[in-house]
Amino acid sequence: MAGKTKRKYNGELMKFNKSIKSPLNKIQKILPYDYNRNDILNFFKEFYPYQWKSIEERYKYYSEKDNFLIKNGKKRRYYPKEPKIYFFNLAKVKNMLSKGEKEQHKKNYNNDIREEALLNFRVQRNNKIKIKDEKIIKSKENMQEVDPLFIDIFINGYHQKGITTEGKIEILKELEKYDSPKSLEFFYKINDSEKNSQVRKMAFNHLQKIGKYVKLRKNFKGKQKSYMTEKSDFFMKPKDLYERIVSNALQDKKEFDYFISHSAKDHKLIQNIQKSFNKINCTVYCDWTSDNDFLKREYANEYTVLVLKRRIEQSKNVVFVQTINTTDEKNNLSSKWIELELEYAKELKKNIVAIDLLDNGYCNFEVLKYDIENNELII
Repeated sequence: MAGKTKRKYNGELMKFNKSIKSPLNKIQKILPYDYNRNDILNFFKEFYPYQWKSIEERYKYYSEKDNFLIKNGKKRRYYPKEPKIYFFNLAKVKNMLSKGEKEQHKKNYNNDIREEALLNFRVQRNNKIKIKDEKIIKSKENMQEVDPLFIDIFINGYHQKGITTEGKIEILKELEKYDSPKSLEFFYKINDSEKNSQVRKMAFNHLQKIGKYVKLRKNFKGKQKSYMTEKSDFFMKPKDLYERIVSNALQDKKEFDYFISHSAKDHKLIQNIQKSFNKINCTVYCDWTSDNDFLKREYANEYTVLVLKRRIEQSKNVVFVQTINTTDEKNNLSSKWIELELEYAKELKKNIVAIDLLDNGYCNFEVLKYDIENNELII
């Protein structure tokens, strides 16, 4: 490993090791009388699952870097230790497993105090883990858990010569909507190598927000070129998206398996239905998740209509989610937007199906069965 790279790697490793020490100090206080290495590891996994996940992801991160070097005819550089090997080689863990430390633990051991400490610690840690879980779930609630059909086109577009900072941000914002192996790999690469500080920080923030192991790369040294400091607020409206579509830009290359025609009042339901389609490896279009950077409700206008029509054209099927919020007691559609979408889909002779949650016998389309309790499509 080259001197500079080695110093950076060792510095990062020292910081990472240090972040594990505090949790281990706390675990040491609740260990049983005659503990062993597995007790330490199991407690660490139980009470610090995100830290353990970071150890696993860090190993994967540096292993992939080494594999990339080998693939390109170069020598391995990092040699990361497998998670368990890394864990048991930590100085703190070795100290905890030393004969002297274990004897001291037995000497000071009081089972009643230990049981009470364990109970309190479990409550404390479970609360913190729950908060972390909820935060990540919230961050990912609108993300689709599938590779979009157009992901390769967008990734290739990012690396096109002459792309602007605004163009890069647009692609990042699009791929932020997908929780998939390809999109994660893309964000890690951008965090590692992108020289524009705004774009690189966006990649870092995205990975951190969804609970992934990531380290913030410092700004590149040397003379700062204009493209490295260029910024964009990326404030867009429906017209901006429509102009991108008609100019044959990346936005016109999108494809979807299903366009979801629905009521905005069914927000949570639509999130769940989106996930259920992802389970069967289908991508969906939903205006407030798929085009949320452009189709802001306060700016809805004729361009919104044109965009929605194009998205229907780009979708293989249309699914109408029929609820009390979409259809009145006389079976009339209660939204002009839904009416527009379904009429245009009929005009295009698209396959239209319905998830009928009214179940009143008045659905006008073939019904796609949906188990609302288990959030599963029955196909």
